[in-house]
Amino acid sequence: MAKVLRVLVVIILVLSAVSLFFAIKLFEKRELLTKRNSVLEEQFIKVAKTIEATDAPDADAPGVTKDISEVSDRELINPEKQAMLEAYPIKLEQQNLPTLDFGNTEKRLQLRSFFAVDAEGNYVLDPVDNKPATKGPGTMQELMDQLFERAKAQQASLNKTRAELTKMREQFTGSVDEINRLKTDGRAAKVELKGEKEKVAALTTEKEELETRVTKLNAEKKEISAELADAKNSIETLNEDKVTLTEDLAKLRDQFEELKKKWAGKSSAPGASMQDQGMATTAPSAGDKGKIIEANDELKFAIIELSEDAIAELLGPERQNALPQLEMNVRRTGRQSAAGEFVTRIKLRQAVRGKNFVVADILNDWQQAPVEKGDVVFF
Repeated sequence: MAKVLRVLVVIILVLSAVSLFFAIKLFEKRELLTKRNSVLEEQFIKVAKTIEATDAPDADAPGVTKDISEVSDRELINPEKQAMLEAYPIKLEQQNLPTLDFGNTEKRLQLRSFFAVDAEGNYVLDPVDNKPATKGPGTMQELMDQLFERAKAQQASLNKTRAELTKMREQFTGSVDEINRLKTDGRAAKVELKGEKEKVAALTTEKEELETRVTKLNAEKKEISAELADAKNSIETLNEDKVTLTEDLAKLRDQFEELKKKWAGKSSAPGASMQDQGMATTAPSAGDKGKIIEANDELKFAIIELSEDAIAELLGPERQNALPQLEMNVRRTGRQSAAGEFVTRIKLRQAVRGKNFVVADILNDWQQAPVEKGDVVFF
């Protein structure tokens, strides 16, 4: 009996030692699981803080439109436009949205609740296998499912954002290409505009020069107008003198006809000194004496403008003598005929007092062509 008791004691001691060993190992495993669960819990809470709790609220994108009409020299009041952000999800731009917060005491306790319990603290049995349920309200699985759903939603938002970034990159690339093309066209237009500005500047300078010339010409025009007015006055005076000379010539012709009847057959030779109606006649020197300023071929008379030297020879230095009844020649410079430049001969009749004008008869017997204004009188 004592031997059996000793064996039992030895067995009990061995079993006690084995039990103690397993108890120590079990305690170590429990401590490891506790620490691991604590680490997983903290990391789970940290990960939850990076997941947005809700989606961003919907918002309307701003109305940004792009002018897509062709660039031309036509002015467009209402160009064709394209909405650039019509389907753009602007809510994706919202930042700092609230994240999941599992760090409070309630959520921490829920994370440590693997089984679902009722209000009395009893396990809720799964109706399928009649075992304690691990899903449902108040369990760790509920928070994990919530985190998973929000992670999927955030991933969907991220993928949508990437897709929108692709669209924006394509639009940006197209806009950059269009801007580069427009800048190239703009540089060419600027070069052309610079040339046009230089032309405008040159034309402006030319315009100013022309305006200056116009001002000078207007001043000259005024001077010429004044001179023209003076010339018109002189012409009127000459016309009056012409009328007077014409009347005097008519009287002289009448007197001449009477003298011809009275002194018929009597004539005098040029260059000789003789007495004619009580007037001494002396031949002047040879050369040009003046020019015709008016002629009437029908009445056979002409008005001569003699030079100062010719007047002095005919009338004397003080014009004290009477006009000698001399015959002179008329020629036209440049005239080509059998007689050369010779036109006719004239006979002096009457001098105009105070002027260099002399009325003369056109001798029909010598006439080769009608006497014209500007013909030269010579002796």
